[in-house]
Parts: sequence; C-alpha cells; structure tokens
Amino acid sequence: MLFRQIEYFQAIIETGNFYQAAEKCNVSQSAISQQIKKLEQELGVKLLDRHNRPFSLTPAGE
Repeated sequence: MLFRQIEYFQAIIETGNFYQAAEKCNVSQSAISQQIKKLEQELGVKLLDRHNRPFSLTPAGE
C-alpha cells in the first residue's frame, strides 16, 4: 500500500468526487480510479460503492 493511494482516497472523500480529487492531486481521473482499485485489492476490502456518478463509503471505507 502506498501513501499516495491513501492521499487519493482522502482527496475523493474530501472533494466528493473522483474528478475533483484528480484535479486536487494533479493526476488524471483514471489514475485516481486505478489507484483506489489497487488499494482495495491490497487491503482485500471494498472501500467505495461506485454508483453511476455518486459514490458512497462502505463500512470498511468509513
């Protein structure tokens, strides 16, 4: 698990969406999404429930 992945996850929570989190972190939206998926795989839990546009935190993500 990389510190950067945690930073990305925190940015998503703070901004409320992947696009703004990507802007805040100066990376592409797809990079944020890929890193969150990798973080979830490394932890073995789903952190976010992704719905079309909005997302919600899973109990593990809280």
